[in-house]
Amino acid sequence: MKNSLLFLGAFFLCLGFSSCTEEDVKGLVPAFDVDLVKIETIPVHVDQTDGEWVTYSYTTDLNIVNSDTEDYLNKIKQVKVNNLSYKIINFNGDPNGQVEGSFSFANQVSMNNSFMVQTAAQNGTVYQVNDVGELNRMANALKSGQNVMVECSGNAICNDGPMDFTIEVTLNVKVTIDP
Repeated sequence: MKNSLLFLGAFFLCLGFSSCTEEDVKGLVPAFDVDLVKIETIPVHVDQTDGEWVTYSYTTDLNIVNSDTEDYLNKIKQVKVNNLSYKIINFNGDPNGQVEGSFSFANQVSMNNSFMVQTAAQNGTVYQVNDVGELNRMANALKSGQNVMVECSGNAICNDGPMDFTIEVTLNVKVTIDP
């Protein structure tokens, strides 16, 4: 008799848990934050110029999908962009090569820069988006969990030979998930 009551109690307990819906347990699981740093690279090649500025345009995609967020993409409550920046690495070519360009995020220019490419690479210069309104726009674009295009484009001049370099884009965000 004691075993029957124990079995019957366990059966009703399991039946009670199996009838719970996601809405029933929603308040029991608190929202949580995921700190995420994504680094993407954009390889750039500019052929030797002959005294004339030439245009260039290279892109990559950024998103907030990783192993911590991929199961919760439809439950993202908030995205806060802590930092979005880029720097030039792996320079090779004309030491006097220059660029005048723009850094665009989600089809809108986020910043404009002009620099000697080799100098920027050697100095490790970091170009950072600081405008709070722009960072909020980026956060909203990333919130959907989809890929967002980042584009580096503009004009370049390198009369003494071609230039190759990499643009390293770093995205640092806090993602709040409300399961």
